[in-house]
Amino acid sequence: MGHDESAATSHVLYLGAVESRTNTVERELESRADVTVYATTSTEDALERLAWPDIDCLVVAHRTDQFDGIEAAERVCETHPCLPVILFASPDSESAATRAVGTAVDEFVVHEGPGAFDTLATVISDLSFDDDIGDVHTADPEGPFVANVDAATVDRLRRDGIDRGRLEELLHKSRLFDSIFDSIPVHLYVKDEQARHRYVSAGYFEDTLDEFLGKTDPEIGMVANRHARRAYVEDMHVIEEDESVIDKVEYLPMLDQWNLTSKVPWRGPDGDVVGLIGVTRDISERKARQEQVRRQNERLRRFANMVSHDLRNPLQLALLRLELARDADDFEAVAENLDSIERALERIDELIDDVLTLARQGAQVVTMSPVDLDDVVNVTWSSVDAPDATVERDGALGTILGDESRLRQLMANVFRNAIEHGGASVTVRVGPLTSATGFYVEDDGPGFPDAGGDDLFDAGYTTSSDGTGFGLSIVREIAAAHDWMVSATNGTDGGARIEFTGVERPDS
Repeated sequence: MGHDESAATSHVLYLGAVESRTNTVERELESRADVTVYATTSTEDALERLAWPDIDCLVVAHRTDQFDGIEAAERVCETHPCLPVILFASPDSESAATRAVGTAVDEFVVHEGPGAFDTLATVISDLSFDDDIGDVHTADPEGPFVANVDAATVDRLRRDGIDRGRLEELLHKSRLFDSIFDSIPVHLYVKDEQARHRYVSAGYFEDTLDEFLGKTDPEIGMVANRHARRAYVEDMHVIEEDESVIDKVEYLPMLDQWNLTSKVPWRGPDGDVVGLIGVTRDISERKARQEQVRRQNERLRRFANMVSHDLRNPLQLALLRLELARDADDFEAVAENLDSIERALERIDELIDDVLTLARQGAQVVTMSPVDLDDVVNVTWSSVDAPDATVERDGALGTILGDESRLRQLMANVFRNAIEHGGASVTVRVGPLTSATGFYVEDDGPGFPDAGGDDLFDAGYTTSSDGTGFGLSIVREIAAAHDWMVSATNGTDGGARIEFTGVERPDS
């Protein structure tokens, strides 16, 4: 995810508890002002988004009965104290204006009628983050920017009559100080009252320390301009307001690096603030692990829904065949129904094995091997409980690389989708693509009402009163696990057509 720093458009983050309202605010604001609105429904997601340095203003919803925007604003501003905040309160929040005084909230707008969005757009324009720092620091700072009090300095101080014991103590502390700065595996720094680097640890930038000393962040040029300018504004806030910033998560696009930063005021002998002390740690690996866990949990959740959906069909088929077997008058009919029940139970067993493997490994299970796709179609169609439906071939599909169990699951869901929407007597056609590496499955049913839209593959999306909405979502998951692309369109007979591209073959 990247953001264009050169664009003049202001970037606004809207934090509200109700997704439908966040969509409304996003639409209304973007129609009234030159702003790009990013919407989120949780404080945690807002903090994640604010790790990027492009947000100019935060708008927080406040509803007495649903979402405490003042509390959310205070939490956000613990790590983003310079971010302008507007409270967008519902009309029934009369006490909110009084509560907001003295908090992180800068402006208060009542969400009452369409005119409120005009007011909000104006306030955003007036309040948006101004990170043009200008030339506010001197170019020639006083005092040397060196980290070590060397022996020559000590001799000079001794000649001036400084107490030897005190000098030795200072020398010991200086060497300890330098040892810490030379060896600590983080970015540790001390800045003066004008936010210029006085001391910098060697942990991250040992070869470029001279680029830091005596300079503010915007003068170094190591990160994106907007990030550097905002870091400077934040530095001056810590120094001038005597307020710490603790554990702020930041993302640096130029370095593709996630950082965790804390800054506290640095006090002189008389207790006055003379600068700041900061520490920044690279947490990119931690963020990568967190993202991996988040994706795994999301996959587990989706896969659980998919498996429960897929279990239903063979279970219902087994129950139906069991009933038929009980009513059968001859041995052959009983045997036929028992064979069908066995195939359904085997399919259930395969699905259970898959979900257990997924739970243990935390990832989509795909074992790639040569698979005869025509056999997959035959086996899968034989388990379809639609005696009046037919399947046709438009050429041989051949052998591909894939996970046979997953491919049968994919085909079962495509066939099921065709029957659910095309009717019990639908005709399904399967064939290779002529213009790309892949294959298609189409039917002669009514087709997709929104052919080409990504919504068709979203979990829960369905146009059938009997559908669960998970069928095509399962198809997309399995295709993605094979690194295939899947798309939906309408076929040659006007019915639904699903195409799979990027399919590999053993000899490719």
